[in-house]
Amino acid sequence: MNEMTEYEKFLWEELSAANDMLLRNAYLLDDYIDYINAAGLREEFEAFREVKAQQEANASN
Repeated sequence: MNEMTEYEKFLWEELSAANDMLLRNAYLLDDYIDYINAAGLREEFEAFREVKAQQEANASN
């Protein structure tokens, strides 16, 4: 296998950093979902999403 060029190393490091950030965000989102469910806030969250979707639909019209 060939050595990576400096540019390829740079791209690999950038990709790795972006991947790490996305993984952290995914774990955080998973924790938020678990919290919402454990706190019994699922119904309130769904109601919030419906209101927000309606507001966005009204704003776009």
